[in-house]
Amino acid sequence: YDALGPMTVRQLVYLLTGTGLLLLVLVPSYQKIGRYAYPVYGITILLLLLLFVDRYVDLPLIPVRNNARRWIQYGFFTLQPSEFMKLALVLVLARYLRFRNSYRRWWGLAPPFLLSVVPMVLILKQPDLGTMLMLLPVLFAMLFVAGARMRHLLVIIVLGTLTLPAFYYFGMKPYQRERIEVLFRQHTTDEAWHMDAGYQLRQSKIALGTGGLTGTGYGAGIFVQYKDLLPEEQNDFIFAIIGHQWGLVGGLLVIGAYVLIIVFGLEVATVTNDPFGRLLAVGVVVMIAVQALLNICMTIGLAPITGMTLPFVSAGGSSLWANFLALGLLVNVAQRRPLLIARPPFEHGDD
Repeated sequence: YDALGPMTVRQLVYLLTGTGLLLLVLVPSYQKIGRYAYPVYGITILLLLLLFVDRYVDLPLIPVRNNARRWIQYGFFTLQPSEFMKLALVLVLARYLRFRNSYRRWWGLAPPFLLSVVPMVLILKQPDLGTMLMLLPVLFAMLFVAGARMRHLLVIIVLGTLTLPAFYYFGMKPYQRERIEVLFRQHTTDEAWHMDAGYQLRQSKIALGTGGLTGTGYGAGIFVQYKDLLPEEQNDFIFAIIGHQWGLVGGLLVIGAYVLIIVFGLEVATVTNDPFGRLLAVGVVVMIAVQALLNICMTIGLAPITGMTLPFVSAGGSSLWANFLALGLLVNVAQRRPLLIARPPFEHGDD
C-alpha cells in the first residue's frame, strides 16, 4: 500500500519471479522432481547449518536482526532457508513414505521423525518458533495419510503434550514465553501492559475492528496513513491491514481464496492413485493451510504471536517463492495423475 514505492516494486519482482518458478516446476513431471528430494533436503539442511554456525563463528552474508539469524543476504538478494525447508521436508517425507509400510510399527516411525526433528532444532536455534512448530502438522498429516497407526500417533501427541510445560520453561526464550502470555492476558484492564507486551495484538484487533463491514478503503485508514501504529504490518500482521482497508468482506475473500486452494489440493490428493503424488499434495495443502490459519488466528488473538507470514500475501521473497513452488508442485500432480493397476495406495492388510 505504498503506491509504487520500493516495497511495492520489490514485491512485484518477487511476484513475477515466483510465477516464473511456478511455471518452471510444471515442466518436468513431479516424479522426476521427486528424484532430487534428498539432495534438495540436504542442501537446505546445510544452509540452516550455516545459520547455526554463525552463532559461534561470524560468517559473511548472514545478518543479525533482532538477535535472529534467519537470512543469507548478498546485496539486495535475501534468502530465508527455513521457508524452503517446509517444502523440502514435504518432498523428502513423500519420497520416503511412498512405498514403505515400516512406519506402521514403532521403530519405523524413527526415520520420518528424524527427518523432521533435525530441521526443527536448527530452525528453533535461529530462533523461529513459528516455522518450527508448523513442521509438526505436516509430518503428522503425511504419516496419517500414508497409513501410520492412529494409536501410535495419538500416543506421540499425548507424550509431546506432556512435555510442553518443560519446553515452556526451559526451551523457550523469555520473549517467546511473553508471547504465550499475551494470548491469555489480552483482556486485562492493565493499560500499561497493553502499551508494552500486549501492544501489537491490541493494535491488530483495533485495526480489524475499525475496518467494519467494508473497510476504510484502499490506501485509507489511520493504520495505513501512520504505519508505526502496527509493527510488522506488511509481514506478520498484513491480515489486520487487509481487514482495516477492506473490512470483513475483504477478510472473508482472503480466507475464501485459501479454502479454494485447500479444496483443490484435497481433490487432487483424493483422485491421485500414485503414492508419491498423493503425499505431495497432502503435504503442500497442510503446509499452506496451517501457515494461513496460524497467521490469521494470531492477528485476532486466537494463537500466540510467532512471526508467521501469511502465504502469498505478506511481504518477503523467500516465503512467496516457496509457496509458489509448492503451488506449482500441486498443479503438477493434478496435471499428471497416473492410473495404477494395483490396489489403492496406503491400504494395509495388517489391521
